[in-house]
Amino acid sequence: MNEQKFTGKADLYEKYRPSYPDGLIDYLYDNARCDRVADIGAGTGKFTRCLMKKPWKVTAVEPNADMRGKLATIEGITVVNAPAENTGLADKSVGLVTAAQAFHWFDEERFRAECKRILTDNGQLAIIFNERNLTDCGISRARDEICQLYCGAFHSGHIGKRTTEEGSAFLKNEYFSEMKCFAVENNVEMDEKVFIGDTLSRSYAIGEDNEDYGRFVSELKDAFAKHEHGGTVTIRYTAACYLGRF
Repeated sequence: MNEQKFTGKADLYEKYRPSYPDGLIDYLYDNARCDRVADIGAGTGKFTRCLMKKPWKVTAVEPNADMRGKLATIEGITVVNAPAENTGLADKSVGLVTAAQAFHWFDEERFRAECKRILTDNGQLAIIFNERNLTDCGISRARDEICQLYCGAFHSGHIGKRTTEEGSAFLKNEYFSEMKCFAVENNVEMDEKVFIGDTLSRSYAIGEDNEDYGRFVSELKDAFAKHEHGGTVTIRYTAACYLGRF
């Protein structure tokens, strides 16, 4: 895992990335039936804050210092500076491990071994993605085309490892010994500021030090203007949860 991938992007990530629907948290709470949760690759705590809506004891694990600084502002959690593959948590100490919008950064096999170590005998891993629906969302396609033009590290799907469809099939058919999938619509309305900020928070997005930054942002603004209705655009997400055991 490249632990510096989001250095300098924590403020943008926390302000502009979408959160997760309550229905997803209700599903996890009803199906995990445990007291302790470890949120791995927790970032700024977008998903960690959702977990805190339930009476779990939550540990958030995040190796990036910028992102971890945001985590430290969440009351009632334990924050650990560690990578996903070597969390330092005690053996059989948590009943649920979550990885929201983060699994694709991990070494999959080492992470699986670590989950087996820290999960209780009947514990489960939940891998969560906010998956974009590109079939009927012109603004998402337009943004991807702009990013593809200006951002040399641009990727779609599961950071270029797999397409979204391939990633889903991998989790369903290969990664777990048994698994349940839950999905809920999570559409997000964005004004121009949020749309630009969300794009700039991406790991591949170029920053102000890049000579193309001005043109990049200008084209994003033009795309927003073309697709907005009443001052906002709607990005169509599905919050997908893959909950399984090994």
